[in-house]
Amino acid sequence: MKMRLLSVILLYGVCGQLLSAPTVSKVSLSVWPPSTKFFTGNSVGVLSCDDDDGKTVDGWTVKRTRAGVTEMCGAAAGLVLKNSLCQLELSNPSDGAYFCESSSGQRSDEVNIIVSAGSLILDIPSSPVWTGSNVTLLCQSKEGKQRNSDFNKNGDRIGFGPEGTLTLINVQKSHEGLYSCSAGVDKKSPEFRLTVRDPPPTTVKDPSSTPKAITQSSRTSTPQSTSKKDPENTNKKNPPANNKSKRKDEEDEWDWLPSSGLPLTASIMSGLVSVVFLVLV
Repeated sequence: MKMRLLSVILLYGVCGQLLSAPTVSKVSLSVWPPSTKFFTGNSVGVLSCDDDDGKTVDGWTVKRTRAGVTEMCGAAAGLVLKNSLCQLELSNPSDGAYFCESSSGQRSDEVNIIVSAGSLILDIPSSPVWTGSNVTLLCQSKEGKQRNSDFNKNGDRIGFGPEGTLTLINVQKSHEGLYSCSAGVDKKSPEFRLTVRDPPPTTVKDPSSTPKAITQSSRTSTPQSTSKKDPENTNKKNPPANNKSKRKDEEDEWDWLPSSGLPLTASIMSGLVSVVFLVLV
C-alpha cells in the first residue's frame, strides 16, 4: 500500500512539473551591424543569441561551422567572447555557418557570414526568399554603392545597374543560382547563392462551423416563439434544446481557446490517470 501511495505522489509531482514548465521563446542568432557580408579591415561584428523580444538569453553559445569543423566562440580564431557577446574579428577573410546552441543541445537556424578581402561584395538575401517576391541586388565597394555595375548569374551577365542595384521582379524557382557583380575587368565580387522557396500554405478556417451555430440558435428559439400556444409542451422541449446549446457553447469555447497547451495538458493528465489506475490495480 505504501508503494502504491508513493507511486501516486511521484506521478502527481511529475504532472506538476509538466504543467509549470516555462515556455521558451525561439532563439536566433543576431548580427550587428545587420549584415552577413563584410569587408576585411572593418572593426568587428557582434554576434548574440536573442529571443523573440531581442533580449540576449543565458545558457546559449555562439558557434561556427566551416570546413566541417564546429568551433565555439572564445575558443576559435577570430571569435572573441567579451561581456557575454561574441565578437567576430574582420581582420582576415573567412566564411562559415554561424548558429546558437544551448547547453541541452538545442540549435538555432544557421546564418552564413562571409568576410571578404575583395574589392566588391554583392548584397543578396542569405535566407530563402518566397516565390512571387521582388529581390534587390546591391553591389557594394568599401566606399559604398558601386555605380555602373554588371550583374551576373552562373557566370552570365543578366543586367546593368547604373546606381549599383538590380531588382528581380516576381522571382521564381528559375531565378535560383549563383550571383555576383563586377565593375570593369579588375573588380568582381564573390558568388553568392539565391534560394527560392514556395510560401507555406495559408490555413483557412472551415466556414461550415458558423452556420452550425446559427442553425442551433434558430432551433433553440423556435419553442420560445410557441410558448404562448402550448406552455406545457414548450417546457418539455426546452431542457434538451438548452442542454444541447450548452454543449455547443462549451465546444465553441474550446475551439476559440488560444494554443496554450491545454489539449497537451489533457493528454498528459489522461495518461497519468491511466498509469495510476494500473498501479492501484
